Amino acid sequence: MKRRRPEAGTFPGGSFPRDSVVWITGASSGIGASLAELCAAEGAEVLVLSGRSRERLQTVAERCRAAGRTALRVEILPFDAGNPPERAGALAELAARELIPDVLVNNAGVSQRGLAVNTVFSVDRDIMEVDFLAPVELTKAVLPAMIRRGRGTVVVVSSVAGLIPAPLRSGYNAAKAAQIAYFGTLSNELAASGSPVGVVTVIPGFVRTGISENAIGTDGTAWGRMDPNQEGGIGPDRAAADIAEGIRRGRRVVFTGVPARLRIALMLRRFAPAILDRVLQRVKVT
Repeated sequence: MKRRRPEAGTFPGGSFPRDSVVWITGASSGIGASLAELCAAEGAEVLVLSGRSRERLQTVAERCRAAGRTALRVEILPFDAGNPPERAGALAELAARELIPDVLVNNAGVSQRGLAVNTVFSVDRDIMEVDFLAPVELTKAVLPAMIRRGRGTVVVVSSVAGLIPAPLRSGYNAAKAAQIAYFGTLSNELAASGSPVGVVTVIPGFVRTGISENAIGTDGTAWGRMDPNQEGGIGPDRAAADIAEGIRRGRRVVFTGVPARLRIALMLRRFAPAILDRVLQRVKVT
């Protein structure tokens, strides 16, 4: 009988994150911080933590060291994902430290609140820079080494916003839709080539993080408020566990924090988009 070929990116025996070098962006809080602690607790060899705040990354690093094995190496690599020169500097520093990730988790991101017609173009550009161009650039930088070694996984933390055109998030929805399209294509290309390198697209629904508080308003200032949906969502630890399990199983798409009403919306988007549009058009936008 012909032996079934393992799915691309599957870790042998479900071993992730044991003995892996894991680079996580957006690691200073939320899903990124929770995933870093999980990786430490479950036996990662090296963690590379990135975000804008060195101080907050240091706090997460201390928690990871406390949770991990004695030999755990935690590296802090702060940079602004929306700043191309800083991204280039981070990649150069990663190479200088001779760190080749087994797993890259593109988690850094910024959301949006505001009507498209009122939003200045610089906000759309900045969101696309952080949410789409940054993960593409980082992935292109580490992918060749993964392919040469014959192992590795690229993870992008997208959003259900990339599938449902909810109001007040036009730029964010667009960037997340671009993530889903780009990394889905990359996944198929790698699988078609026979590469064992995997691509995992994570699609969170409602996760209790600061993403809405840190969202950008129409003029580029912080939104500063927690959305009720986020406040009532699952915890970031649960989301991190779902992501880790998805990586272990070689899943190409991992949903997390998607309640029944969002699942219904996704079904409507696929089978009855006009009905979903009518529902979304009733959402209060002022």
